[in-house]
Amino acid sequence: MFDAFDIMLLALLAVPIMKALHLAPAQLALVFSIQLAASALGGIVMGTLADYIGRRSAMMVNILVYALSTGAIFFAHSLGTLLVLRFFTGLGLGGEWGLGMTLIAERIPGDFRGRAVALGNIGWPLGTLLAAVFAFYINPALGWRATFALAAFPALLVLWVRAYVPESALWQTARKVRKELQREPVSLLTIFAKKYVKYTLLVFAAIVCTQFSYWMFWTWLPTFLVKTRGFTLSSSILWMIVTQLGALAGYVTNGILQDKVGRRAALCCFSVGEAVMMVIFLAVATNSAVMYLMAILLGFFTGYWASYGSIVTENFPTRIRTTAAGVTYNLARAVSFVGPLLITSVAAAASWTTALSLPAVGALLAGILVWTLPETRGRNLAMLDEKLAQHKAPGHFHPGPFCAPGPLERRIPAGAGIAGHFHQDHVHTYFDDFVPGHDHLLLTAENTQ
Repeated sequence: MFDAFDIMLLALLAVPIMKALHLAPAQLALVFSIQLAASALGGIVMGTLADYIGRRSAMMVNILVYALSTGAIFFAHSLGTLLVLRFFTGLGLGGEWGLGMTLIAERIPGDFRGRAVALGNIGWPLGTLLAAVFAFYINPALGWRATFALAAFPALLVLWVRAYVPESALWQTARKVRKELQREPVSLLTIFAKKYVKYTLLVFAAIVCTQFSYWMFWTWLPTFLVKTRGFTLSSSILWMIVTQLGALAGYVTNGILQDKVGRRAALCCFSVGEAVMMVIFLAVATNSAVMYLMAILLGFFTGYWASYGSIVTENFPTRIRTTAAGVTYNLARAVSFVGPLLITSVAAAASWTTALSLPAVGALLAGILVWTLPETRGRNLAMLDEKLAQHKAPGHFHPGPFCAPGPLERRIPAGAGIAGHFHQDHVHTYFDDFVPGHDHLLLTAENTQ
């Protein structure tokens, strides 16, 4: 929520900020670029931090860094100060999505996780609507400096997180197990290890396509409405608000589809739907009634974002889950910011209609790429971890119905209980690393004599 709130608030208050600080548009563009670059770094730093110190602690750090640097814009009187503050704002915002999605995913059972993650993602349209409220009600009354000072209110959420948000039980178990096994600390590069790199790159590629599509289209849509459809600036902002109301319905619907038909089908449906709506909008939307109907549909299909919270968190084990989410999402966002620049070049060489047709290609590619990933609907995240049970006791090894004395390996379907697979009175049992893309684990039994 605060990611969208902050970015949109800065965009909506760009004119008074440039006037007060005597900034040229290119200088404000640099401010946006610094913040986005910092968000990529923040996704890596905060994601890795969460895998070390816990989701709850990292979330509190993340909120404080973002909120305090946002409120401090009240004191900005130069480009240099603004750049420094926006760097720290980006650093804090970069960790928000990965941390939020991981906390939700690790607390909600697989059968309902799609809907829970989708509800977490509706923060984006809600944040956009909140930014509009701040810009059009608080700013005229108090000015842009006081507006940003009040925008630091999320800092109070740290008290709520500390008092009421429990640490992830999965993370606590994974940390305890790693200490017992005396494993080395998790490295950022672990997500690029042989067994994870394929899924890291595929998730990253799909998010890049979606990010390119989203930012290329939505960044320049208000300009398109003013230049080619005769909208005024205020009417184009109203139109954008209508799209966010459609987005709220889209996120909820996407979550329901995820839990009913699967993560891949939901993402594909919404990505292809958005591509089709883009083309139809550019081709036939000319009168006011049709354009406002299209606004709802275009916003509705941006519900594809809800799918990624499930897909990313369900493809990586607890020890690297937040790192993977932060790196893939925020690096993709940093790379995709080339997209809006591409749109201006194509628009100058051809037309705005041609330029805004390009994002449809990105949405289609995302809908195709998702099928290269495994289906994870209903996956038990606990079964992704290295070791869930360890029991040693003196005595003799008693082979169960599936094993014989000595080391033995058996594949157990993900989600299945291990009771009955081995007589565990005198057996040391542990799970090897989960192999992404396969719904089984490697259970090893060793004689403890």
